[in-house]
Amino acid sequence: MRSSERDVLLFFLATASGSADGWSYLGLGHAFVANMTGNTVLTGIAVFLKGNDYIAPLIGICCYALGAAAAAFFTRKVQEGITWDRPITLTLLLEALILAAAEAAWVGVRLHSFPLSLRVLHGFVAFAIGLQSGAMLRLKVPGIVTTYITGTWTNLMSGLVHFEWEKSRETPREKLQFEERLLLQAGVLAAYFLSAVLTGWLFLHSPLVVGAITAGSVVIVAIYAAIRTNDITES
Repeated sequence: MRSSERDVLLFFLATASGSADGWSYLGLGHAFVANMTGNTVLTGIAVFLKGNDYIAPLIGICCYALGAAAAAFFTRKVQEGITWDRPITLTLLLEALILAAAEAAWVGVRLHSFPLSLRVLHGFVAFAIGLQSGAMLRLKVPGIVTTYITGTWTNLMSGLVHFEWEKSRETPREKLQFEERLLLQAGVLAAYFLSAVLTGWLFLHSPLVVGAITAGSVVIVAIYAAIRTNDITES
């Protein structure tokens, strides 16, 4: 898989994360599944404030952490120097299956009032997003995180300042690589934001398909990566 292909897949994964956070906050208990900074704050402020639910964000933190740990185990044999190795693909396939099942459960809950607790559903989605985060760490793309977007914002702004300050000292190739990285960071942020916007709109007009954005984005990545895993050519 070429690095340009990998970068497009990162946009899809950022889309999945943005829609998953919107889905979980609006429909699964006013907590997040990707934004663990937010969950940590929500858990903390709920300790002494009456009426604040600390269970939902705490479930998000715990299940996300388990997912990240599982991904670290699944991808422990990823080879250095390969753009996208097979264990990453297999981890994302597992994530896609969990998210697809979560979307089916979500439809069942909305249509038929199945006794499946939304907290359980929230936990499964958080675990799936944790899998994604752990797998993406193994890609080692500088300054890019598809789930905890604060890191991407920080790297983007730091990079912009560095680029303006140091551009006179860099070679044309270094400038091009730096520009490409900044564009990738900006693209990931845009994908995350726009997917959250779309999720909010769907909650108003077609809430049954909200989880389909999250699941569908990862399914696309997993299937494409499965097809291209054997091509380890870098560019």
